[in-house]
Amino acid sequence: MGFMKCPGGGIWIVVVLVSAAPLVRGHDGPLDVIQRIDATIRREGPTARLLASRAFEHSTLGNLDAAIVDFRAALAMEPGSRVAALGCIEALLANGESAQAADLARTVLAHPGDPSVQAPFHAALARIHAREEDWASALENWRLALGSPQPEVDWFMGETQALAALGRLDEQVDALAAAMKRNPSIVLKRAWIHALVEAGALETAAREIEIGLAEARWKSSWLLLRARVHALRNEPAGQHADAAAALAEIQRRLHPEHPDPYLVDEAVQARALLGG
Repeated sequence: MGFMKCPGGGIWIVVVLVSAAPLVRGHDGPLDVIQRIDATIRREGPTARLLASRAFEHSTLGNLDAAIVDFRAALAMEPGSRVAALGCIEALLANGESAQAADLARTVLAHPGDPSVQAPFHAALARIHAREEDWASALENWRLALGSPQPEVDWFMGETQALAALGRLDEQVDALAAAMKRNPSIVLKRAWIHALVEAGALETAAREIEIGLAEARWKSSWLLLRARVHALRNEPAGQHADAAAALAEIQRRLHPEHPDPYLVDEAVQARALLGG
């Protein structure tokens, strides 16, 4: 097999770093690891494993051009390396080179392989299509990725995003219900309830929200869902009360210097439900 060009997912990064375990000691930072790899390459010569390991360290530092050069060199030495190919696809995507990332993903997928190994490349293509708002193609690739026996939660969320964008709201509800059977993630459960709300199944959604509120330590996500139900029922008092309670909790939890992007997004939702 031969894959020509050259960015991935956390599991693959773990694989590379584990394979490079002799190079990594204690709590060395990326620069220390790069220096150690450089010394090994000068002493023993480059290998695909060393180049891919150095590429991941460059990616960690945000040195994307250097990472891409190393991933490509690793692929030139070991054209069938799924780890180097996936790392290269991620670096290209982060560097704004979507067309090259898509080309590499398609090159890898042209060679038959185990669904669990192929799945991250379908997911990469789905993300590219979603960026381009080609939702039908994104949905097709998300579903191919979900053929893996161990799909990522993000892949289910990608599928539901595509279905929502295509206006297939009832299918979105069914897809998330099926997803929860495969992965009982609270993220998927909240997404399913949100889909119920958007599809107009307000009674079912309301019952599930009350269960979630009773069980949750942090309640802002559930309060925002209930505020949305109130909005669709034209119940402004309930809508504003829940949005205000959610915003108060979010503001207590937000770190002023390092705010959690998820909480920032929830704050935006709460203010919108408050009317400004």
